[in-house]
Amino acid sequence: MPKPGSKDYYKRLQIQCDNMKITTLPPSPDTDPLRTALRTTDVILDAIFGFSFKGPIRAPFDAALPLITQSGLPIVSVDIPSGWDVEKGNTAGVGLNPDVLISLTAPKEGVKEFTGRHFLGGRFIPKTLEEKYALNLPQYPDTDQIVELPSLESSQKL
Repeated sequence: MPKPGSKDYYKRLQIQCDNMKITTLPPSPDTDPLRTALRTTDVILDAIFGFSFKGPIRAPFDAALPLITQSGLPIVSVDIPSGWDVEKGNTAGVGLNPDVLISLTAPKEGVKEFTGRHFLGGRFIPKTLEEKYALNLPQYPDTDQIVELPSLESSQKL
């Protein structure tokens, strides 16, 4: 797996994972630790790439993504599924296809063809920006910080 990021943000994230007893894989060109981890888990939380990802997928991720897909485990992706272009979606066909997507701030253009359960998390956009960019954001019930969006499948039935 890749070497850890050297930026302070990544170091703090590793400390947070350690403190919460969230197992992370050590850097290694070998995929066996990933294979072992996939056999001993119930769900995959996909936050491998950020929304600024641009392909093609490089090593070691080109080996990791197919292993994750082949595991058959439920996948929950954060913001945009790994391997998807933020504007174009999974055009290369090599990205993960999660069961659940949790978009942060606003759904990304590239997930318009996503068919699983889709949630929007956080009330981060001021009304002025929402209006300026003509964002079509849902209403959050009461003080909730997350809302489920209609799926592509259910909206096609209308």
